[in-house]
Amino acid sequence: MSAVEVGAGDGVPARVIGHDRPCPGIAILTVRPWVRLSHRPGQAVPVETPRHPGRWRWYCPANAPRPAGTVELHVRAVAAGTVSGSLVHEVRPGELLHLGPPRDTGLHLRDGDLLLLVAGGTGLAPLRALVEQVAAGPDGRRVTLVVGARTFVELYDAIALDKLQCAHDWLTIVPAFSHDPHADPAERGDALTIALDHLRPDQGVYVCGPPPMLAGSRLRLLAAGVPADRIHLPDPSGPPTYR
Repeated sequence: MSAVEVGAGDGVPARVIGHDRPCPGIAILTVRPWVRLSHRPGQAVPVETPRHPGRWRWYCPANAPRPAGTVELHVRAVAAGTVSGSLVHEVRPGELLHLGPPRDTGLHLRDGDLLLLVAGGTGLAPLRALVEQVAAGPDGRRVTLVVGARTFVELYDAIALDKLQCAHDWLTIVPAFSHDPHADPAERGDALTIALDHLRPDQGVYVCGPPPMLAGSRLRLLAAGVPADRIHLPDPSGPPTYR
């Protein structure tokens, strides 16, 4: 998003109240907007830091709306990414960011009882928000969340995922490690390959992760027998869901 699309006065100020770096190159930021952000799980929000005025980058909140109005952002520092690098390595609690208007990404829940969610890296953020949406609903539907990482050390949101798993008996969380020789054989492989082992009839399948992961996902799911109307990937014409 450019400075033309979101002007300097258009963003909602949001104070950073938490900044954790659970593994190298990734930060989890908790921010409190001055005005409640009207976002829905699966949406993306443009973010600006005054350290780089006018440079807006899209991030998906990792949470459903909270009573306190706080928003959790998962940020990976990317090569030549001045904004992401600053958010991960420089920004500290007490600083202000600016959040622009949320936009849909195509990752919103449809009707159905069963869900298979497949996350790669920080593509976990919008899918974790969907899990929180199910948890806040009147009755939890069966959800399997496959979380992909290269190694166990890079499973950056492990503590929050463990809390979700312990709190909800309808939720099954399956790690998938693509480059960890010490992983259990059932957890060794890329996220989509592991997810196909957990595929069940009548599941809606949601996939979010880096572009190489998304590139062949639809074809692999169709080949596995998943109907096209049950495959949900980020809308390529919408805001980026992986940073």
